[in-house]
Amino acid sequence: MMNYRGSYRKLLGNAKAAAMAAIEIYNKPAFRYRDECMAILLLNAWELLLKAILSNKGESVFYRKKRKEPYRTLSWRDAFVHAEKYFPESIRPLPVRKNLDLLGAYRDNCVHFYNARDFSILIYALAQTSIKNFRDLLMEVLGVALENEISWQLLPIGIRPPVDVVSYISSAPSGTSSSAVRQFIAELAHASEDLKNANEDTGRLLTVFNVKLESVKKIGDADVVIGVEKAEGASGPLAIIRTQDPNITHPLRQKDIIAKIGMLHGKPFTAHTFQSIAWKHALKTSPQYCWKAKEGLLTCYSNDVLIFIQRLTEADIAAALTDYRLYLRSRFKRKAVST
Repeated sequence: MMNYRGSYRKLLGNAKAAAMAAIEIYNKPAFRYRDECMAILLLNAWELLLKAILSNKGESVFYRKKRKEPYRTLSWRDAFVHAEKYFPESIRPLPVRKNLDLLGAYRDNCVHFYNARDFSILIYALAQTSIKNFRDLLMEVLGVALENEISWQLLPIGIRPPVDVVSYISSAPSGTSSSAVRQFIAELAHASEDLKNANEDTGRLLTVFNVKLESVKKIGDADVVIGVEKAEGASGPLAIIRTQDPNITHPLRQKDIIAKIGMLHGKPFTAHTFQSIAWKHALKTSPQYCWKAKEGLLTCYSNDVLIFIQRLTEADIAAALTDYRLYLRSRFKRKAVST
């Protein structure tokens, strides 16, 4: 019989093993493919940890099965979306997601950085933060200490002094060969700015330094001055999704979602059904799915909401309707008591 939750113990054990392998690979004195292997293993560790959390909470780690196709487990990005509601208040999902997005962009485009001298210092800083986030989430949600897996009797040996991260960024190399580096640094600055605007903890994006892009006309206000040029080609060398105009990224209103889905599992998809699902899965708190105007008068949704809802099983929807009904009853009773 198919175990839709996967094996929690196996997922947890593999998550810890992958994280330890990433650390061990990075700390090898001589390893030519160091950054690339570390990024692959670290993202794999995160995917396994997120699935372990879902399994521990009784949720499926598989996509909804399609006819005549094999079962597929969630990608790390989709696993993150499902698991972020279990993050404790001390670990906000958005900064952690931005950190992983940057590591993912490097993993998927590492060929563009082969000739970038000292670029590894930036990857090290991102990875260092990611491992700290991993350790904290592992402990806070599952009560497991990653430190227990590590022997700290290490011998620190270095031939060449380490590159200063701020110095590297402030003197970002010029020329067409470093267009990927400049674009990556610009993306880091955008991520930092997004978190500041959202009043989120930038320390979970990158703990070594903060980056801010400023016009040269405001050079006196800049923390770090970076020269960024658009990479050759219309879309540049990196495959990065950036927050854009919500009119483009979140074009749907609730009525649009109801109209587009129409029928789901043989039943009409209503506004109440949508509200139940949105409450149950915290869709309105996820920037991937929902955008709210600061004035609070407008709420819009991305097309990802349609995909998310259509992947839900009939049992998932029934559970959302039941839990939402109980929530509304309890809220009504609290209001009645208070009046």
